[in-house]
Amino acid sequence: EEEEEEEEEGSESSSPPVSYQMKPPPEGCCTTDGFCQAGKDLRLISISNEHIEVPSGFLLVGVKSPNLPDHLLVCAVDKRFLPDDNGRNALLGFSGNCVGCGKKGFCYFTEFSNHINLKLTTQPKKQKHLKYYLVRNAQGALTKGSVICWKG
Repeated sequence: EEEEEEEEEGSESSSPPVSYQMKPPPEGCCTTDGFCQAGKDLRLISISNEHIEVPSGFLLVGVKSPNLPDHLLVCAVDKRFLPDDNGRNALLGFSGNCVGCGKKGFCYFTEFSNHINLKLTTQPKKQKHLKYYLVRNAQGALTKGSVICWKG
């Protein structure tokens, strides 16, 4: 009976859309904003001077968290899934790594957003929460670079 009720909620109707609900993290995981589930700090301000291993074909990007408006979270994303300067040619899907704990191979943005405790109220589509490219400045510190151009 429960399954039938869930299907009805997900079906298209004139009712307002149900807000996106993340699954609770596994027992014992860190749930603090700005930290991954392994408890590692992902805030740009905290890790800007750290050496971060970025695999070939990946770029460091800044994620905007609704719960931390003054901070960017740092993650490594396969550049094939990011748009070009015109907002086009990004492959559908996602491939990313956590720069905090080093966990690799996230294939779904929802799985990745859960891992980095990105608490979203709407279903994340096309990774539009990835907001900025991150670059090293003249002093070698990681800083916010250009905006990632996502086209509708």
